Amino acid sequence: MPVISLLVLALVVAVGFTKKVNLGFLSLGAAFILGTAGGMTAKEITAGFNTSMFVTLTGVTFFFGIASQNGTLELFSKKLVAMAGTHTVLIPVLMFTLSAFLSAIGPGHIAAGILMTAFAMHLAFEMDLNPVAMALYAKLGANAGSASPLSPAGIQARILSEPLGYGGFELHIFLTTLLSGFVFAAMVYILYKGCRVKGNNPLKLSDLPGFNRSQLYTMAAAAVMIVFCIGFKFDTGLLAFAAAGALILLDCADEKKAIQGVPWSTLILICGVGVLVSVIDKLGGISIVSDFLTALISPRTAAPVFAATSGVLSWVSSTTGVVMPTMYPIVAQVCGTFGTRVSYVELISAVTAASFAAAVSPLSTGGAIIMSSYSAAEKTTTAEMNAMFRTLFLLSAANITVNVIMAALGVFRPGGWFV
Repeated sequence: MPVISLLVLALVVAVGFTKKVNLGFLSLGAAFILGTAGGMTAKEITAGFNTSMFVTLTGVTFFFGIASQNGTLELFSKKLVAMAGTHTVLIPVLMFTLSAFLSAIGPGHIAAGILMTAFAMHLAFEMDLNPVAMALYAKLGANAGSASPLSPAGIQARILSEPLGYGGFELHIFLTTLLSGFVFAAMVYILYKGCRVKGNNPLKLSDLPGFNRSQLYTMAAAAVMIVFCIGFKFDTGLLAFAAAGALILLDCADEKKAIQGVPWSTLILICGVGVLVSVIDKLGGISIVSDFLTALISPRTAAPVFAATSGVLSWVSSTTGVVMPTMYPIVAQVCGTFGTRVSYVELISAVTAASFAAAVSPLSTGGAIIMSSYSAAEKTTTAEMNAMFRTLFLLSAANITVNVIMAALGVFRPGGWFV
C-alpha cells in the first residue's frame, strides 16, 4: 500500500497536468478509493480535510475579492505607479515592490499576480515599455510577497507545520521568500536593462480619480486587518470574514460578484490534495520518500536537494496545492531522522522559495498568466508565443538554479542571513 499510494499520487498529478482538470477533485476521489482499499474508514479519510485552512483562505480571498471588485486595488496600484511621474526607470522597481506589497497584505500570489501582471502588461504597451519584462517584475513581486503571515501561502505554511510540531517561523519564511524573489528580479532588471527604461505617456496623478467612499472604507478595513492580525495575533480568516461582512453591510461592493471572485477551484485544489497526502501518509507512503531522501542526502546537501526537487515538482503542479502539502511532511520525517543536524525551518524555507521560483514557467499558473495577458493586450503570432514560452521556461530554470545555490550557501538557514 505505501508504494501503491505514491503511484496514485503520481498518477493524479500526471492526469491533472495532461487533462488540465482540477487536482483537488481528482485527489478527493483517489483518496476515497485508496483509503478504502487500505482499510481506512470514511471518517479517517475526511480527517485530512483541513477545515481551519479552508476557512482562513476563504475569508482572506473573499475580503480581497471585495477590494478587487470595487476597484480599490487597481486604483491604488495606478496611483503608486503614477507617483514615479517621468522617472520611468523607477517603474520596474515600483512594479515589483507594489506586487510584493499587495501579495503580502492578504491577496496572495495568485490574486495579486493576476491583477498586477495584467496591469503591468497593459501599462507596458501604453508607455512603450518591454511587456515581458514588466510582467516579470509584477509576477516575481507577487511571488516574493506570497509567504507573509497574512497571505494564503504563509497561512498554509503555518497550518501545515503546526500538526508536525513546528511553529514560530512565520517571519523567517516570509523574509527568505522575499529575498529569493528580489534576487532574481534584480537579475531580470539587469538582463532587460531596467536602468535604461524610457517610456512614453507616463501615468499622471491628476488624470486619476480620487478614492470613492467604498474604496476608502475598504482600505481602512485592510489596515485594521493588518494591525490586528500582526500586532494582536487575531485569527486572519475570521477577522477577514468580519471585515468583509462590514463592507457588504456598508454597500461597498456587489456581494455576488465578490463571492464569484473567491478562487474556489484553488481552495478545492489545496484542500483536496491535502486529503490525498494525508491518506498517503497514514498508509506509509511519505515514510518511503523520506527514507529515500535520507539515504540520498547529507545534512549539508539537504537544503539544495529539497530546493531542486520542489522547483522541478512545481513545474507540473501547484506550489500551494501540491508541493507544500506533499513536501512539508517529508521534511518533518527527514528532520526526525537527522535530528538537530538539519533544520525544519531551513528546509521548508528552501522548499517554498524554490517552488515559487519556478512559477514563472509557462507550464505553471504564473507563466500562463504572463502569456495570456500578453496575447490579450496585443495581437500575436504563433512564433512569438513559442519564443515567449522558451524564454519563460529558461528563466524559470535559472530561477530554480539561483535558489539551489542560495540553499547551498545557507541563505535559508535560521541564524544565517535572518534570525
